[in-house]
Amino acid sequence: MAVYIGTVPPVGWEQVWDKAAQRAGYTGPRPQVITDATELAGHGSDMGALVTKSVTPELLAAAPHLRLVQVPFAGVDSMDLATVKRAGVPLANSHGNREVTAEHAIALMFALTRRIIPYDRDLRQGIWHGFTTMDDPIIGLFGKTVGIAGLGNIGLHIAKVCKALGMTALGLRRSAGGDLPANVDALYTSKQKLDFIHRSDFVVDVLPSTPDTDLFFGKAEFEAMRGHWFVNIGRGRTVDEKALYDALKDGTLAGAGIDPWWVYPPQPVAKDPVTGRMLHPVFPAHEPFWELPNIVMSPHTGGFADISVEGLWGESFENAIRADRGETPRNLVDLERGY
Repeated sequence: MAVYIGTVPPVGWEQVWDKAAQRAGYTGPRPQVITDATELAGHGSDMGALVTKSVTPELLAAAPHLRLVQVPFAGVDSMDLATVKRAGVPLANSHGNREVTAEHAIALMFALTRRIIPYDRDLRQGIWHGFTTMDDPIIGLFGKTVGIAGLGNIGLHIAKVCKALGMTALGLRRSAGGDLPANVDALYTSKQKLDFIHRSDFVVDVLPSTPDTDLFFGKAEFEAMRGHWFVNIGRGRTVDEKALYDALKDGTLAGAGIDPWWVYPPQPVAKDPVTGRMLHPVFPAHEPFWELPNIVMSPHTGGFADISVEGLWGESFENAIRADRGETPRNLVDLERGY
C-alpha cells in the first residue's frame, strides 16, 4: 500500500511531506503525484490513501484497498460526498489553517470598526478624522459580544482570541448538548438563532456548506442584526446574497466583512505572463457590493497564509500516512451531514 496525491500540490510539497513523515515516524518513499484520474486508477490496487480535491466512481472502484480520501482543506465542497459514501471509503479534511482563518475574521472586525480602509484613503488626500477633528469615534471591540455561528476548529479559535480581547463569546451549533466549550460564554441551537443574533454585536459566520446551512442567513436574520456587524469566513452559499446587499445598502447592517463569495474566476486563473496579473477581471457577486461604503471585501484569502500551506498539507500527509498503515484517521467527515 502507498499514499498518492491526486491533485496539483503546492510548491515545496516535498519538504512538507518530509516533515510530516518525520512526525509520523514514516521512512518510506514520497507519494506519487498523478493528477489524471484515469492514470491514477491504474494504480488503484496499490492505493492505501489518496490526497485530493475530488474523486470519480471509476477511480474509487479501481482502488479496493483504499483506506482514506484526504482533502487538504477544511471545506469538502469539491468532493462528491454521495460517490464517496457509496464506495464506503472514509473521507477526512484538514484544519491546519484554523489559526490564520480565525485571525482573518478578527482582521475583518477590526477593519470594519476602526474604519481602517476609508481612513487610509482619506489620509492619503490630507483628510483627517479622530481626535484632530472630533468627529465620530471608531468602535472598540472590548466589552462587545461576538456570536460565532459554527463552533468547529476555526470557530473555537475565534472565541479564544475574542475572549483575550475582553469580549463575550456566544456560540451557535446544531445542538446544545455536552459541556460548554472553553472560551464560549453561552451556547445556542439553530432553533434559537434569532435570540443568538439579538445578543450579538458581531455575528461571525463560520458555517460549512451543507443542505442544512444553505441560505442560513437571510432577510430575517439581518433584520435581527440591525445596527450591528456581520462577518463571513464560512461559505458564500450560507448567505442570501441579495438580502445581505439590501441590508447593507439600506443601513440595516452597520457593516459587513466578507471573505467567501458567490462568483469566482474560472480555474486556472488566466494571468499575464509578464506582470502576473489577472487578464480578465471577475467581480465576486451578482449584486454590486463594491459600490457600498460599509463593506470590507476580501478575495477568499482567510485561510491562505505563509504557514497555512504547511499546516493544511502537513496535517493531510500525516493523516494519510496513518490511514495507509491501518491506523484510525483524524478529522473524519460525517458524510450524512457534509462536514
